[in-house]
Amino acid sequence: MMRYVYTFGLLVFLLFLSCKNGKRETINDDAKTEVKPKDISELSYQEIFYLLHEENEYGIDYHGEVFGQDASKKVSLINLDPNGCGNGVALQSTEGEMTIKTAVKVTFNFPGNPAKEIHRLYTVKPKETIPVGNSKLCYNGSEYIIQREVVSAGYKEET
Repeated sequence: MMRYVYTFGLLVFLLFLSCKNGKRETINDDAKTEVKPKDISELSYQEIFYLLHEENEYGIDYHGEVFGQDASKKVSLINLDPNGCGNGVALQSTEGEMTIKTAVKVTFNFPGNPAKEIHRLYTVKPKETIPVGNSKLCYNGSEYIIQREVVSAGYKEET
């Protein structure tokens, strides 16, 4: 019995040594590769979208027809405090009881870039203020004005 324990122990030890000796060396390359940002003219529609919006500002992509102006006097775009690059922009509802569906047109002019606008759909609950982006885009050492306007605002039908 002792012989089996000794043999087993020896096998475990040899296995440990073979794993340790077979360990690959890793080369630690501390040289950092600097990634140069794309020129503003080279950005895709999707890249622009993600530069203009934080995750809580996405809304829904909107390509549909407008759904009226019934609620247009109850929702507006407001400026928030400066945040490093322009002001934050939010949709604010003054409606006390009903939820409002709001289509927002985002326009910009990035030299050489064919993309000029994005349309987003937001749902704003009564008396709610939701962020929708910034008044400027700071990118690669330049600042670009971002304009937003409510193009349609209607009451959401409750089901």
